[in-house]
Amino acid sequence: MSSQNVIFTKLSPGDLQELTEISRRTFNESFGADNNPKDLALYLDSVMGEENLQRELSNPLSEFYFTKLEGKTVGYFKINLGDAQTDLREEDAMELERLYVSPNFQNRKIGQKMLDTVIEMAIQRKMRYLWLGVWEKNIRAMEFYKRNHFEFSGTHPYMVGNDLQTDIIMKLFLQ
Repeated sequence: MSSQNVIFTKLSPGDLQELTEISRRTFNESFGADNNPKDLALYLDSVMGEENLQRELSNPLSEFYFTKLEGKTVGYFKINLGDAQTDLREEDAMELERLYVSPNFQNRKIGQKMLDTVIEMAIQRKMRYLWLGVWEKNIRAMEFYKRNHFEFSGTHPYMVGNDLQTDIIMKLFLQ
């Protein structure tokens, strides 16, 4: 399967169940082995639980997109604008809060297509910059974003259950 056939579909409230499933699964696959199981369970139940995802999905300043390959959902991403941003909240900035590709579909340039799409969305909206937070232990993701011209810009705290972690803030200036 080539990444050439990747399509992105904006989510609606009717997509909540599939969003919950892929959110919980991809977060667990990405970070489960590196986190305390109790903290991970708390995080999945609160942040990736249906109630919270429904609230995020209904926020007009947040958008979720499924990434589909040959009809199969292989990942998703979430962008935030204005007050929906988790930290910086500048009107001329857009946050890429989540970008996940299922492990079976990684290393096929799907993540790159997702990021390219997000960058294009930010440019079309005339944003000055796109920013994101990456867990300080997620070296592979930081390298990916650095290859795409993101720059380190600071840090912010990130809670996984009761575990206070640090995210590296990275920015891509667009104008």
